[in-house]
Amino acid sequence: MDVPAAPGDEVRTFVVDGARFSCRILWNDENPQTVPVLYIHDVFARTYSRGLGGSIGDAATVVLLSLPGSGDADEVPPDAAPDFFLRALLEVVNEVPLPRVNLVGGSATGPLAYQFARRHPQRVRRLVLVAAVASARDLHRLHQGSVPEAWSTGGEDDLTQDDVSAILRLMVDSTPGSPVIGRDAVRDRLTAMFGSMTRAETTRLIRRWRALEALPTDPDGRYDGPVLVFTGEHDVLTPPAACREFAATFDQATFATIQRADHMAHLERVDEVADLILHFVTDQPLDDRPYLTSLERFSRSRAACAPSTRGLPRTTTQPLTTTAVKDPS
Repeated sequence: MDVPAAPGDEVRTFVVDGARFSCRILWNDENPQTVPVLYIHDVFARTYSRGLGGSIGDAATVVLLSLPGSGDADEVPPDAAPDFFLRALLEVVNEVPLPRVNLVGGSATGPLAYQFARRHPQRVRRLVLVAAVASARDLHRLHQGSVPEAWSTGGEDDLTQDDVSAILRLMVDSTPGSPVIGRDAVRDRLTAMFGSMTRAETTRLIRRWRALEALPTDPDGRYDGPVLVFTGEHDVLTPPAACREFAATFDQATFATIQRADHMAHLERVDEVADLILHFVTDQPLDDRPYLTSLERFSRSRAACAPSTRGLPRTTTQPLTTTAVKDPS
């Protein structure tokens, strides 16, 4: 992995369809407050420190998974089946073993976590989706004409400077005077990362994007456990409205936005992101988290499609208040 294992960590290696990949396990056997938290690294795993895992590790075992195409894992096989990543994730939970997990997917790995939970709901206690929509196809629909061609199945296996600029504009809020905390530092890190990539590394990254885009959807799959969907209030790539719409499709979901953050909230506000995930997976209330701009809850019975919501609007001049609205069913 890009981040060496610290004392007490364990690194496990797996092979699926000939591709080798690893996970790093931060064991907490002394005082776990919940089942292990399995975090699927996004495509920018190299930018991580212990970050999220170190904070959440005080309450649970944390498994940081770097799938093929990221970190020092092998490339995604060129002939990978659409369910390749789903089978790789299942291999991890079976072999560690992890009978049940709190599953966290962010950005490009959000749809993977979502589809895994639909296929294996008995393995997922709680599902956390960070800056994510249901599928790569939904993402393309949100940004028709502005998504780099390299992200598309028929594009070239390379990124032009225009592609990189377009990606950065989507991932990091480019509004002049933006209030996003740490925006410039994160943009500089991503710019440096793209600038230092070799052609082989760029091809590897693009193939991972496309393999995630090819994930099959299961029309018969269902996950009805608790879900948390959240993003930064200034997210351009997966806008809050799109994430909220996604959250409303679940039987029991919480939707939140983090203030002064964009799509890269997990790098800009890592402590707040870790705190929010920790509170959710340990069944603690989220209402008093001072860094949230908004918080809503959706619930939907199997017999009724219209969700009931509980909104918690926040402004800079008023304290966080609670209102309840019931949709007719």
